[in-house]
Amino acid sequence: MATLWIIDGYNFIRQSRRFAELEARNGARGKEAALRWLGVGRRTGERVCVVFDAYSRLENEMKEDRLHGVRVLASRGGYTADEEIIAMAREKGAAAVVVSSDRAIQEAAVKAGASILKSDEFEREVAKILEGEAPDEEALRARRRPGKGDAFRPPKEKKKALALLKKYQ
Repeated sequence: MATLWIIDGYNFIRQSRRFAELEARNGARGKEAALRWLGVGRRTGERVCVVFDAYSRLENEMKEDRLHGVRVLASRGGYTADEEIIAMAREKGAAAVVVSSDRAIQEAAVKAGASILKSDEFEREVAKILEGEAPDEEALRARRRPGKGDAFRPPKEKKKALALLKKYQ
C-alpha cells in the first residue's frame, strides 16, 4: 500500500522559495502553481493529499477536489486545516507522512505514529527528484572524510519520509 503524504497546504506554500512570493502577490495563482508542481511530483505513485483552511463555517464535511492528480481538501466548518491534518495522521498512523513546519502538527503526528518532514525539506527532496539532481552515492562517499559517524543523522520520524523520497532519486 502506498504511503499517504499529508501536506499542510498554506504552510508548504508560505515556507517555499518557489511559491511564497507568488502566493503573497496573488493567493490563487500561488496555490495553483504549488498544486501543479505537487502534481508533477505525484508521478512517483505515492498518494498526495494537500489540506487547506476553508473560510466557510457552513460545511459539515471536508470539501474535496482533485487538481493535477493531487487530492485537495478544505477543512470542515469550525475546524482548522491543522486539526484536520492531525485527525488524518491519527487515522492513518504509520501509513502517513505529514509535511509541515508547524511544531504542534509535527508533535501530534509523531504521537500518532506518522513520519514527519518539514515543508522546506520536502520541497528540496522532491525538487531533486523532479530535476534529476539526485547525488551519486559513490561520489558522495568519495568526498566524505572518514570520521566517527554520520555528522547528520535525522530523527527516526524523518528517516522513513527521507527513505521514501530517496527511492525516486
